[in-house]
This record gives sequence, C-alpha cells and structure tokens, in this order.
Amino acid sequence: MKLRNFYYINKKLLEDYISAIEGYIYEEETQKVSETSQKAAGAKAGVLGIAGDGKYEKQSSEEKERKVRISDAAKFERLFAYLSDSEDTPLRYYEMLNTDVFDGLHRDDFIEVLVTPRFSKMKELSDTVKKISSLAEVFETITQQSILDKKSEEAITGISALGNLKSESGISCVFSFEDNLFPLVARLDESYFKCELSQFVGQFYMLCKIQKKIPKGQSVKIDEIFEDMKKLPLNREQRRKMPKNLDNPDIIRDIVKGPALQVVPIAIYQ
Repeated sequence: MKLRNFYYINKKLLEDYISAIEGYIYEEETQKVSETSQKAAGAKAGVLGIAGDGKYEKQSSEEKERKVRISDAAKFERLFAYLSDSEDTPLRYYEMLNTDVFDGLHRDDFIEVLVTPRFSKMKELSDTVKKISSLAEVFETITQQSILDKKSEEAITGISALGNLKSESGISCVFSFEDNLFPLVARLDESYFKCELSQFVGQFYMLCKIQKKIPKGQSVKIDEIFEDMKKLPLNREQRRKMPKNLDNPDIIRDIVKGPALQVVPIAIYQ
C-alpha cells in the first residue's frame, strides 16, 4: 500500500463515487476484538503438569466490540483500487502529456497526474493586497503614522472585495506539468483543504476527472470579474449602455490556452 499525505480531498465526490460502487456509504463500522490474558496461579505439590515452583499459567480470553470511523484516506484507497482494477477504463498515470495522449483522453476519464499548482492571478493579487493591508496596520500601530493614502485604501478594499466575491464559488487553480504543456484548470472548494493555503506549494499527485477538453486554438478565461454580467438577458438599450470591454484588467487577466483540460479534482496528495 502506498502511504499518502493528503492536502485536499473532495469528501462529497469521494462519498458519491464509493456509494455508486458499493451501493452504500457509512461513516463507522463495528469490529470484534479478542483479547487473551495469562495469569499465574498457585497449586498443591504433587499435581501433574505443575512447574517446579508450584505455579501454572491460567489463560482467559474476552471478546470486545469497538466502533471505528472510516477515514477519508481509507475511502480514497477503496476508490483508487476500484479505478486501478477497472478492465474497461483502467486508471492512467501521467507526468507529462503529448498530442497522441491528449487526443486519446475523453470527457469523464479518471487520471492521476504529477503537477505543480498555482492559484489564479486574481487570487494571488487579492492575497498580496491583504498582506499589504495587514502590514500597513502594524506599521501604523507602531509608528502612529499611516503609509497608505485614501486612494490606496479604497483600492485595497475594492480588490479584497473582488477576491472574496470570486472565492465564494471556489478557488481557481491552474496545474502545470514539468514542461508547462497541456495545463489543467480546476476550481477547488476551500473547505476541503487539509492544509493552510500558504502550504499548497510544490509538486503534487492529483486524482481527477476530466470535465472538458480545450482544444488548440481555444482558451479559457479564469476568474472573469464581469462573467455573470455578460450572461444577463439585456435588451438592446441596456446592451448599448454597457461598457464595450468587460474583460479583466491586464494585471489580473488570466487566460489558459489550449490544448488544455478542465478537470474536477478528487484528491491532491504527496
């Protein structure tokens, strides 16, 4: 068995898949445990089978029941074993992709990959701005002087609000292979992280399900600020009043070009 250190597990997906495979899901199970104990007992001299010191060993056994919780790691092992043993679509592992492999992948395929993640530019900028705000507050507390003018404070407040708004629907993340070709795009639910986001750096294994293939010549925009506004059913007059360019500013414009994959991460681990 391969021992894994989990950084992210989508518990809902994991339980849905286990339930579909086994027909049920449960959080606890009862185990029967047998305990055997030995105790020295005295005996009268002349009795057969007695040691020279006049003692013999008396054995007793007791059966107990205990309830144990089924861990997320154990559920993952069940799913991973099922996918690996599948005769129709066995789980495939990739450290890189090429055109032939990419063409052979399909929607709903499960794959395990070795990748390096990065958060979206919007998320990175929002986190940086929050750190600047915290440092400014500390500086002001110590020196009784403000290092941010009113316009800077308003900009920080606005960017932080945008970051919080986008994070409500999940954290956008781009996963790259070592050669930076065929990137994977995904949204992560912050509640399923098993580490601080600041620790989510380096190379990781990821078990995921392909949601969509992005062919060469197409692209996907990440964390578009006005994405919902573009979908509003506006009449001609309302559309005329809308700004012509609703794309993100250059500083947070984040576009992943195909060929790429949109995936649903099930677990991320080392």
